[in-house]
Amino acid sequence: MPPLADAVFIALGVWACAIAGYDWRQHRIPNAGLLLLLVPASLALVINGKGLLGAAVWPSVAGMLMAGILLPGYVLGRMGAGDVKFAGCLGLLLGRWATVKMLLVFALARGLVSAVMLLQARGSAERRRRRIASAPALVLGFLVQLFFPQWLPWNG
Repeated sequence: MPPLADAVFIALGVWACAIAGYDWRQHRIPNAGLLLLLVPASLALVINGKGLLGAAVWPSVAGMLMAGILLPGYVLGRMGAGDVKFAGCLGLLLGRWATVKMLLVFALARGLVSAVMLLQARGSAERRRRRIASAPALVLGFLVQLFFPQWLPWNG
């Protein structure tokens, strides 16, 4: 991997971790943080015909749209709109198949965290009010695809 690609990977990883950290503390994802990525990512797609991570235009758009699978979580009040938008941004970066794998890791991580929290709150009146930040689990899936794509080698 050329040094510039390393720098892009690291910068995107740091950006994603910053968003996850903010969500962990504030339970919200700032739109300004998402725009910080969407502008250069969209420009790269328009100017180069490839995204920041090398995915072509239509696979990038497909990856963004695949994040729509999280919309029922928002409708049911289990996720925030920022989580769905953040997943869309990550999908735009990754492309379609890597987004599928990212969402798989996300689902496993979020399910595990939810199970642990439910076990800890057994018999507690606060059980229904506890909120789980989704961005850290999304970032885990993103980082796995960014730095360890061989862990889930399936490509469709």
